[in-house]
Formats: sequence, structure tokens, C-alpha cells
Amino acid sequence: MALFSRKSRLQTRDPDPFPPWNPPIWNQNLAGVAVTDDTSLGVVTVWRCVDLISSTIGSLSIHAYRDGDRIETPAILMQPNPTEQRIDTFSALITSALLRGNGYALLGDFDRFNHPRQMVVVDPDQVRVDVSAETGAVTYRIGDIRYSRFEVLHVRGFVRPGHVVGQGVLDSQKHSLGLAIAEHEYTERIFSEGSIPSGVITTDAELSPDAADELKKAWVRSHGGRDRTPAVLSGGLAYKAIQLSNSDLELLEARKWSASQIAALFGVPAHLAGAPSPGDSLHYSTVAEDSRAFVRYCLRAWTHRLEAALSSVLPRGQSASFATAEFLQPDILTRYQAAQIAIAAGFKTVDEVRAEEGLPI
Repeated sequence: MALFSRKSRLQTRDPDPFPPWNPPIWNQNLAGVAVTDDTSLGVVTVWRCVDLISSTIGSLSIHAYRDGDRIETPAILMQPNPTEQRIDTFSALITSALLRGNGYALLGDFDRFNHPRQMVVVDPDQVRVDVSAETGAVTYRIGDIRYSRFEVLHVRGFVRPGHVVGQGVLDSQKHSLGLAIAEHEYTERIFSEGSIPSGVITTDAELSPDAADELKKAWVRSHGGRDRTPAVLSGGLAYKAIQLSNSDLELLEARKWSASQIAALFGVPAHLAGAPSPGDSLHYSTVAEDSRAFVRYCLRAWTHRLEAALSSVLPRGQSASFATAEFLQPDILTRYQAAQIAIAAGFKTVDEVRAEEGLPI
């Protein structure tokens, strides 16, 4: 790709590529399972939270401003990568920042004023961040090439004091995620087809291994499909369905608890993450308030992180801003009541209210 064919301004090439920046330390967890991108996203609640946050941000409209006035949106905000949709680029950056603590994109197609017009998201495993002991300058090694901070867009997640890189949930929450992954994998094995027999056929007669095997095959042929017709048994045969044990039921409850914990660590309201919310019944007001809380206390922080990173590559004095106001709008009844008060007080006209609601004047 032309974007990667551009040489770094630093003009330095290391003879041997560095290992990935983030070593797999998240494999060291109390559950003894591998906590990776793939295993974590295999847990439904993790997938839902990551997809909800990243896709929602990626789908937002974004605008550019100069001194508070909206200006024409530059190419790097409209379509950062010409080979993919904007939602894919921004969603990938947020996904990396959520899971790994850092989202990286290599900047390119610089204009005559040295402002980038394109970017390509880079796998965080391929990036190493270095800080000069003499100057404190931050550089990025991608493969065997070193890039300056002006050539790499860096979106950080949670940052600990004194650190230049963020910390993602795969590292900071490896024990909680490890437990959820272990529960998921164990449940899949337990409840997968054939792991636990659906029932037991008993008889007082002595059966040889071959006779028992033939009886089982005959039962499966007659009742093993989707046909739920009644079974007729004779010759002293009896069928007993196997019920879930107390330990199985406890496992299912533990998975519900883990789902609630995962939703909490991502800052997503339980019902939006598909996790149970003990003691809460869903009403319209509850859902609406949770949705607003999701925007205020989860999305807003992540949009600000991405806005700050994008603003840093725009010309001086310009800033990027996502249009999050649409998510914070009150419900239609509240808006209409407020409009009625505004019209009665005389500081809004009917036409102004209709314009705000997108209605013809």
C-alpha cells in the first residue's frame, strides 16, 4: 500500500525487529486459561461490550472545528482509510484500546503542509513504544522501522501515572476474564451435544455389551431426532431423563454473575450488555436512563480519547468532535413539554421548535 511505502522521517531502520510490545503476561491468571483477544471475545458479554462501544463510536458523525466554528471536515476524519469504511477504522482503534490499552494507526499521504490525510490501523502486537532517556521523545517501532510521534496516531486507554502506554482489560482484568473464559469453555464442554446423555434406559434383565449397544442405537433411531412423539417401552425397560445437577445450576448462576462483572468493568449497563441485573425490572424510564448513563459515563470518555488523538494530527487550531448530542436527547414527551414551556415563555417560536424536531416550517 502506498501509505506504507513512505519512509519514516527518522530515516532509521533497525537490523533486527523488536518482539511484540505487549508480551502475553495475561496468560498468567488464577483460572489457568489463556486470556487473549480471541478467547476473551469468545465470551458473549465481552464481545457484546466491545462491539457495542466500538461500533457505536465508529458510527457517530464527526466534525472539525476552528475557534469554536464548524469548518469543512478534512479527509482524515471523513474517510481515514480509502480501502475501508470510517466505522471500521475508528472501531478497530477503539477495540484495540479497549482490549490491549492502545490503538495505533500509521499516518500517511501527507499534504504540502505535512498534515496526514490517511491512516492505517496497526496490530498492537506489531508496535513497540520507546522513550528516549535523554530527551523523553516517544518513538514507535513497527516491524523494523522507527517512526516519530508525528507519524503514528496513538489512542490510549487507561493510563497509569508515569506510563506512556495504556493498559487494557486483557492485562488489568486478566483474573476476572480468565474466570469467565474458564466458565465458558467448561459449560461448552458440558452442554455440547453428546457430552451428557439426555437420559438413561434401565432394565432388570442382564444385557451383554452388544445388546446394550443395540438397544441404545434403536432408541436413538426412534427418538433421537426432533420427533417428540411419546415412547412406548416394554420388557421391563424404563427411561429416566437426566436433570441438571445442583453444581450445574450453580455454574449457570456463576456465569450470570461473571456476565454482570464484565459489563461493569467495561462500563456498560447490564441490560445493554445482555447481562442480568439482579433486583431490577426493566421499564421505559430505566432503559432510557441507562442509555443516557452509557453515553455519559462510558462513551464520552472513549470519544474524548479518540477526539484528542485525531485533533493532534489536524492543523493547529483545529479540533475533531463526535456528534454525541443525538444520544443525549430526552424522550419525545420531555422534549414536547419543554417546547411547550419555551413557547409559552416567549423565548422560542413554533417554527423554531419544528425546525429543531426536523419538521417542515
